[in-house]
This record gives sequence, structure tokens and C-alpha cells, in this order.
Amino acid sequence: MTRQSRARWLAFATALLVVLLAALFAWLRNLPPAPPAGAVQAPKVIAPSNEPGRAAFVRAGCSGCHSAEGRGNPGLPLDGVGARLGHSSLRDAAFALGGAANRFPPAVAQRKRAHANDADADALLAYLQQLK
Repeated sequence: MTRQSRARWLAFATALLVVLLAALFAWLRNLPPAPPAGAVQAPKVIAPSNEPGRAAFVRAGCSGCHSAEGRGNPGLPLDGVGARLGHSSLRDAAFALGGAANRFPPAVAQRKRAHANDADADALLAYLQQLK
């Protein structure tokens, strides 16, 4: 094995290791929390009327940054947002409109604004509003 081929093999092995470790850390970061020992959890019953809003949440890619009802990225949970914000404040925050636009980095605000006029924007807002 020549020196050059060893260097290529080492570079490939290092890159593969980095990718595998990144995948492992991402998987570990997104594991659902374990229930407390001895606790019995009742399954959440969600009304069928929330399905269009949940589908809009997924289609808009919201679960890449947020979680709702225990699904999605746990870093920024939206559970309880309906109790904290009124309809207009929630709309501004969800679509980076009004004064809420300044709270987001430009790329995030642009992505949020892109969905403000979607056909299912109202269903998404209704879904977020019921997360109490």
C-alpha cells in the first residue's frame, strides 16, 4: 500500500466516522423522553378535526424546528402555545409577520412567511391554537 493510497483510505475512514457520529447524535437528540418509572400514560385522543392542521404542520416543515404533541424536534416545543398567545399574536409568530418578524433570523422569517398565504394556513393556525 503506497503512502498516497493510505492517505486516501484514512481520509475516507475519517469522513465516514464523522457522518456516522453525526447521525448517531441526531438520533439520540430526537429520542422521545422516557416515561417515569411506574407511570401509566393514557394515549392522547385527538379530534379528527385537527388532522388538516397537523398535516399542514408537517407539510410546512414545522416539525424540523418544533415539536407538537410529542412529535418533531424537541428543541422548540409548541405544546401550550395556544394558551400563551392569542390568535393574532400566534399568526404573527407562526408566519413571521408584524413585530414578530424581528425575532427571527432572516432565513427563518422568509421560510415562515412563505407559508402565510398557503391554502391551509388557517388550518395550521387552528391546530396551533388547540395546543393548550
